[in-house]
Amino acid sequence: MAINPSNKSWGSDTKNINYIGKDFATFKQNLIDFTKTYFPNTYSDFNEASPGMVFIEQAAAIGDVLSFYQDTQLKESMLSHATERKNVVSLAQSMGYKPKVTSPAITTLTVYQLIPSVFEVENGGVNYSADSRFYFKIKAGFEVQSSTNSNVSFITTDAIDFENPTDRTIEVYERDATTGTPTQYLVSKKIKAISAKENTTAITLGSDTDYPSIQLSETNIIQIVSITDSNNNRYYEVPYLAQESIFVEQPNVNDLSQYSGSVPYILEVQKVPRRFSVKINSDNTTEIQFGSGDVNLRDEQILPNTKNIGLGLANSINRLNQGIDPSNFLKTNTFGIAPAGQVLSIKYLTGGGIASNVNVGDLTKIQKIEFDDDLLAIPTDIVGMYNSFKSSIAVENLEPAIGGRGAESIEEIRQNALATFGSQNRAVTKQDYIVRALSLPERYGSVAKVYVSQDGEIDNNSPASILSSPASIAEFTNLVDGFKGMSKSDIQGQLIKYLSTKKSSLNEVNNPFAINMYVLGYDSNKHLVNLNQAVKQNLKTYLGEYRLITDAVNMIDGFIVNIGVDFDVICYSNYNKREVVANCLVKIQDYFNIDNWTFNKPINISELELILANVEGVMSVPSVKISNLCGGDGNYSPNKYNIDEATRGKVVYPSLDPCVFEVRYPNKDIKGRAL
Repeated sequence: MAINPSNKSWGSDTKNINYIGKDFATFKQNLIDFTKTYFPNTYSDFNEASPGMVFIEQAAAIGDVLSFYQDTQLKESMLSHATERKNVVSLAQSMGYKPKVTSPAITTLTVYQLIPSVFEVENGGVNYSADSRFYFKIKAGFEVQSSTNSNVSFITTDAIDFENPTDRTIEVYERDATTGTPTQYLVSKKIKAISAKENTTAITLGSDTDYPSIQLSETNIIQIVSITDSNNNRYYEVPYLAQESIFVEQPNVNDLSQYSGSVPYILEVQKVPRRFSVKINSDNTTEIQFGSGDVNLRDEQILPNTKNIGLGLANSINRLNQGIDPSNFLKTNTFGIAPAGQVLSIKYLTGGGIASNVNVGDLTKIQKIEFDDDLLAIPTDIVGMYNSFKSSIAVENLEPAIGGRGAESIEEIRQNALATFGSQNRAVTKQDYIVRALSLPERYGSVAKVYVSQDGEIDNNSPASILSSPASIAEFTNLVDGFKGMSKSDIQGQLIKYLSTKKSSLNEVNNPFAINMYVLGYDSNKHLVNLNQAVKQNLKTYLGEYRLITDAVNMIDGFIVNIGVDFDVICYSNYNKREVVANCLVKIQDYFNIDNWTFNKPINISELELILANVEGVMSVPSVKISNLCGGDGNYSPNKYNIDEATRGKVVYPSLDPCVFEVRYPNKDIKGRAL
């Protein structure tokens, strides 16, 4: 029998029941109307003071309370409407987002060491330099304490290698009083550090193998660094226990070691049977959970083949009538091995918060330092001197530490969880690939600029692009340069061969499931360069864990077009022309800061004129000229680009091939004069 919201049939006694009421007053009135309709002779005194109204109001109050909690439970089950922190935290983690209980401050530490001088005789002269045998290597975990707040410590997450010339400066620290020759050098390196303190605890687990968990009571845990058991087996953190593979970094000491200066680590994907996941509780404590696998059993022993269960061997007794423990199907290494009966050593970082935002020069006290020494490589005659120079290590922060804050608010957790769920931790769209490539940690190489297009979307094989792209122009220019001294027939033969090669390239078939990723990086001077093979390998490994299995990624070097800027301005008579031009140069340098430029961004000359016109003292801007700089002694990009042909309506458009306009040497390539 059909039911509608306003009435319901109860067997042979048909009574209309109103389901619309949801508050106390409506429930009470519905009960009164129900009593008047179906029990008119039983009860008729509906005065507020009558005894019968006590029961009616009690029933209405119960209905009101039940209705309230029903609405509240529905609201708290949806992340977009939940208000209680424990519910928001649980829903966020079910969507793949782990709330932050604290955020550490970040700064750059400058670490110093003294090195004795060494000299060598060349061409009758004596050259002094720092003795390379005394370059120290400091392990990650170098801890520095604040000089004003002993509760604030900063720790480095990467090792410090003074032998690596990247970000290293060397200057004379001490000279001989008589001869003036250098006796000691001061070497400095910069390293990132976060406000954290390393803690270690030991916890003994019982024999239970069904997803054991550990509770850490601290409310400011930043990261679980490592977990090892009493057998020195290491457990790795994963977002969820079903994930079997993780990124593992290996020192770059093998095939790609020639790039170790800029790429100190090679990224690898490793399958880990011992793993754990981290869960944040509503009170900001941390829970560590392990899998349910039994280390003493193999998977095929505890997961029987369903086709052979109970059959036994040939000519043996069948055991189809015997029960099988269903819990055996849960005790699998699929969710990780459970460290049953093990003593776990847990190393984790705590810290962060508002108090960790310290000022410049506040981090000078070394709390903990460990050297990575290869004593066998150190000559025995300098071991004592080598160890004595370790006391020369000093540190300071030349920039303030910023970013420290407490736990995320409910609204921040909600919005971050919704964003995480939307991305699904997968690279699907162009923007996903760009963000993933730019997210490659710096220790695996610097990826500065990324452009993504579907294979064939930018048709580099079209006839119009044969001589229009920077690569093709450079290729054709080199071809023409080789014509010098050749006969007319030989030149015709070379041209026919070149054009036939281009024609055959037009017949290439594009892969509809592939994307072309154009990438560029920075060198030590923050100039655009092509990525080396080590960075590309790390990027390929990194993207492999996020891309769809049907997608293919073609990594292509982007094109760099180096440019120069020449401008003229007319100044007001009461202004110093040199000062006005200097201010104009600063503005143009800021405009062409490489951080502001990406692939296929055009140059708006009208915008440059407006920037110059807004400089104090400039009356008018007669001209702004963009020119292409390539090759030569300036280490410019070899790509030639016809700026005049690419300019339309005071806008310099990029080529069909993805390219980035770069002012390589702002102090030299940007020129201006006052008329």
